[in-house]
Amino acid sequence: MSDEQIPSAQIPSPQDPGAQNPSALSPARDAALDRQDFPYLRVARRLGIDPADAELVLRDDGAARAAIARSVQEYLAADDELRAGRAPTTAMGRDPDFPTGVGMALVGAAVLWEARDLVPRVALRVAKDHYEDGVDELAGSYIALVQESVDPGEDSRDDAVAWAAQSLLVAVLQRSGPPAQADEIARDLAAHAIPIDLWRDDDPSLPDDSMAWHGGAFVGGIPPRRDERSLSYEDVHDYLDMLLAETRRQHEAEAEGDDR
Repeated sequence: MSDEQIPSAQIPSPQDPGAQNPSALSPARDAALDRQDFPYLRVARRLGIDPADAELVLRDDGAARAAIARSVQEYLAADDELRAGRAPTTAMGRDPDFPTGVGMALVGAAVLWEARDLVPRVALRVAKDHYEDGVDELAGSYIALVQESVDPGEDSRDDAVAWAAQSLLVAVLQRSGPPAQADEIARDLAAHAIPIDLWRDDDPSLPDDSMAWHGGAFVGGIPPRRDERSLSYEDVHDYLDMLLAETRRQHEAEAEGDDR
């Protein structure tokens, strides 16, 4: 793996003047794309981009985000099929890394290209996968990504996804965290009329009597996670290094095959 990391650059909040300038973070992204070992072809394959146009498309923010959006919809549809007990019918659904690895890659791409609105639904499903696999630390990381990507009260569907992540956090903490914190968050869910098992819904929606997502601030003085940190390019360097490692393994396997 490369020891090189993507320069840190936080996604601004809607109140931040930099949020109005979509190119404000492009230097950090350009630095990532300028890496000699950036896996253009593998990223293009993951996003359904013609390999011949990989660098051109990935350096065009609008085109890259459109490709990520298409891939996210394809991922969600294929994951719905899988969760319904049907074999996915798309090429993405048949990918050996599907669903968890593909979802992680799409979240990484959405963060890197600042497509913040595409993060929550995919990150929630990845968090669920990790929880169901018993990898609670990674589940917690993706729960944080869900909640950091939702602006409280802006969209009821996003609110539902954020609350679903919060309900999953209770399950994670019950198994691997402080029981008192799990109980406190569970009481907060009840106070906001949020089902404790909302995370189990593939497409979560809120009951009519529930309250809007509050940004992660609970009774008891636990500070809002979104106020403590924002999504950054540091959060996705592992994703890029994972792609690089996969590319190298593939090349090594091909080289071994040629030597036989």
